[in-house]
Amino acid sequence: MADSIKRACAYVPKGGVGKTTSTAHIAVSAAQGHGLDVLLIDLAGTQNDLATQFGLADEVTDTDAPVSAVFGDQWEFIQENIDNVVERMVYETDEGPDLIPADDGLGGADNNLANVPREDRYGRLEAFINEQIAPEYDLVLLDLPGKEDNITINGLFAAENVVAPLRPGEFERKQLENLERELTLIRDDEDHDADPQLRLVFATMVNQTTNLAEKFANSLETEYPEIAGTPVSQTANIGNQQGEGRTLFALPDDELYNTGERARDSYRELTTDLLDRLEER
Repeated sequence: MADSIKRACAYVPKGGVGKTTSTAHIAVSAAQGHGLDVLLIDLAGTQNDLATQFGLADEVTDTDAPVSAVFGDQWEFIQENIDNVVERMVYETDEGPDLIPADDGLGGADNNLANVPREDRYGRLEAFINEQIAPEYDLVLLDLPGKEDNITINGLFAAENVVAPLRPGEFERKQLENLERELTLIRDDEDHDADPQLRLVFATMVNQTTNLAEKFANSLETEYPEIAGTPVSQTANIGNQQGEGRTLFALPDDELYNTGERARDSYRELTTDLLDRLEER
C-alpha cells in the first residue's frame, strides 16, 4: 500500500447513520483546518449524496469518466485510450476537497465483481488509489455503501482505516458489533493480507436533551476508549445547508445555531483525532 497518502472510509452496515454528512464535514475540516489536499470518493450509491452536499448534483449527471469503470475488466484499456480519464472523474468543490462522484454503473460493477476470482476481486480500488490518487493527494476519504457487497469490501481493502458514525439507538449499536465481526473475517482471510481496523467511532445526530443520546455516547466512550470520538449534536443547520449544497463550514458564525456551532466544533475535533491516528499507522 502506498505510504504517500492517508486513507480512511466511512462504513457501517446500515444507511441513515450520518456516513455521508460525516465524511463531507471531516473532508472539509481536513482541507481547511489542516491544509491537506483531500479527495472524496463516493461509492455509496447512485443518489450522489456527496455531490448534492457540495452543490454539484447537476454537474455530475452525465459524466463520461465514471468511477464504476475502475472495477471493470476494461479499466486498463480505458486509461490507455481516453485522455486524462482520471482528471475527468474529479470535480472541485467550493470548500476545499475534490470529489469523485458515484454513478449509475456501481450496481452493475458490484454484480460483475462477483464473477471475478476472489484473489483479483478486492484489490481494484486499492490499485487505483495507489497508482492514480496517491501522487496527487494527501488524504482520500471513501463513502461506502451501507451494506456488505463487493464495492464495500474493495473500499475496506483500499482504506483499511474505518470511521463509524452511529445514530443513537440499540439497532445501530448492534450494527457496530456486526461491523467488528465483518472486519475480523476480512483480517482472518488467509487469501489476502488486508488489515481493516476501526479507527474512529462516534455518535451523530445527538439530541442533547434526551437521556438516550447521552447514554449512547457514554457507552461508546466506555466500550471503545481508544477510538471513541466527540459526539456530533443534532442541528437544523446541517439539513438547511445540505439543501444549499454546503457544509457547516461554509456558514458564517452569526448564522449558526448553538447546536450548529457545537456540531462544527465536533467535526474539527474528530478530524484531528482521525488524522492523528492515521499518522500513527
